[in-house]
Amino acid sequence: MSLQAHVAFFDRDGDGVIAPWDTYRGFRDIGFGLLLALNGAFLIHLTLSWLTCGTFWPDPLFRIRIKHIHKGTHGSTSGAYTTRGKFNRTVFDDTFDMYSSYPHTHITLKETLRMVHGNIDAFDVFGFLANLAEWLTAYAVLWPADGRMAKEDILGIYSGAYFYRISGRTPPPNLRFKPVN
Repeated sequence: MSLQAHVAFFDRDGDGVIAPWDTYRGFRDIGFGLLLALNGAFLIHLTLSWLTCGTFWPDPLFRIRIKHIHKGTHGSTSGAYTTRGKFNRTVFDDTFDMYSSYPHTHITLKETLRMVHGNIDAFDVFGFLANLAEWLTAYAVLWPADGRMAKEDILGIYSGAYFYRISGRTPPPNLRFKPVN
């Protein structure tokens, strides 16, 4: 599992580049309203485009290059994704177990906010806000009826498989992740 697989859902044409309108359409496909999808696309591309473009000069269309998505990793997270964009299941499990209640199969919004707060690095306002936004977005995508996000569903978001499942789209055959039921 990698950060590239996590974002591949938004690369609709498979060219390795995600344009702001691709992100907008992806958010709409997974059930976000017009304003949330616009806001999400704007913020994501504003913060990630230059980091992932692979050159000193920013992309005037604010596109994101998937092969460089690991350059968009930030501080104040659990570290489940390494700085090279690889998913570390052990770190994910340890963090999940630390902040969720026994038997550690689900996590509530309150526990999630405690986890986000527990992962703050000193003076890292951007990383904290990015991490908070990511987890609130995950909660909005899952929107659990009982208020508890299932660990397997969260893993599906990390892998990108959950996005395909709820949108009804078929993942490309070259994408490597274990499908989520």
